[in-house]
Amino acid sequence: MIRFMARTTKASGKSKAALGVETRVCVLYGPEQWLKGRHLDDLRKALDAAHGETETFSFDGKTAGVADVLDELRSYALMQHHKIVVVDNADQYVKLHREAMERYAKAPVDHATLVLRSDTWNKGNLDKLIAKVGAVIKCEPLKPVQAKGWVVKRCPAEHGCAIEPAAAGLLVDRLGPELMTLDSELAKLALMVGKGEAIERGLIEQVVGKSSDEKAWEVQEAVLEGLGSRSAGPVIGKVRELLALAGHAEVLVMYFVADLVRKLNTAALMKGAGVPEGEIARAMKLWGPRQQLFMGVLRRLDPKSLAAAFDDVLEADRRAKSGFGNLTRNLECFCVRLADNVK
Repeated sequence: MIRFMARTTKASGKSKAALGVETRVCVLYGPEQWLKGRHLDDLRKALDAAHGETETFSFDGKTAGVADVLDELRSYALMQHHKIVVVDNADQYVKLHREAMERYAKAPVDHATLVLRSDTWNKGNLDKLIAKVGAVIKCEPLKPVQAKGWVVKRCPAEHGCAIEPAAAGLLVDRLGPELMTLDSELAKLALMVGKGEAIERGLIEQVVGKSSDEKAWEVQEAVLEGLGSRSAGPVIGKVRELLALAGHAEVLVMYFVADLVRKLNTAALMKGAGVPEGEIARAMKLWGPRQQLFMGVLRRLDPKSLAAAFDDVLEADRRAKSGFGNLTRNLECFCVRLADNVK
C-alpha cells in the first residue's frame, strides 16, 4: 500500500495515513493527480480483497446535490457489495453542504466508503471528524530530487527495467516532476530497451524532447549568466548565440526574456514585502543552481529599475511586431539597458 507523501491533518495525531478496509470517509486533495489516483486504487484493492468486489459511483461536486450523494451512500447495492462513492471538486461540494457532511462523518454507513477528491481543500472541523473514520491526505507535487528518486524506484518495480540515475535526472529536467507524465514516459522508454538492459541518459537525449519550461530556462539562464557578469557584452553575446547557434526563434527568445523580467519583478516585490528568499524560490519553481543564479542577480537589481525594465521589454516586443525596428536589435538594446541596472 502506498504511503509516499500521504499526510493527515494535525487533528489525527499521525504523520502519515494509510487507506484500508476500515476507511469510511477520506479526503484526497492537492495538485498531484497520480498520487490521488494511486491512493484510490490502493483503497479499492483493499476493499476488493475484503468484500470480493467493490462498486464505484462518481459525482461532480459542482452539480451534485447533498441527497444525491447521501442516498447513494446509504442505499444497498443489488448484490450487497461494498461501495466507493467518489465526489470530485469536493471543496465546492463541502462548502455548500458542510453541515450535512459533518453529520455523515459522525455516523458513516458500514457498507460504503466516501472519497472526497479535490485540488484544494479548506480545513475545518470536518477534518477532525474524518480523521476518526478515515484520513485526510494531501497529494503534493514532488521536488525534482524526490521525483528523480521516484523514477529510479518506479521503473524496475512497474516497468520491468532499471534506469540510470543520470537518465532519471535528465528525464525529470525535461518533463518536470509531475508523476503521471513521468510514468507514461517510462512506459514508452521501457519498450525501447532490451531485456535486462537499463534506460541510459543517451536514450533520454534522443527521444524525450525538452519541455517548453526547459526551453524557456535555457534562454533565461543564458541572460542571467550574462547579467551576473555585470556587463552588457556577455548578455548580447548569449542572445546572439541562442538565435544563431541554438536555433531559437526571435519571437520566442523575446517572450522568454520578457517572462524572466516578469519573474524578477515579481520576486523583487515579494522580497520588498519581507518574503524569505527560500519561499520566493519555491514560488518561482527554482531549486539548486538555478535558485542561486536567479537570486544572485535579483540581489543586484534595483526594484524600481525592474518595474521599468518590464515595461521596456513589452514595448520592444510591441515595436517589433508593429514594424518599428528589428526584433533582434530591439532585444539587444533592451539587454544593454537591463545590464546597466545591475549593481
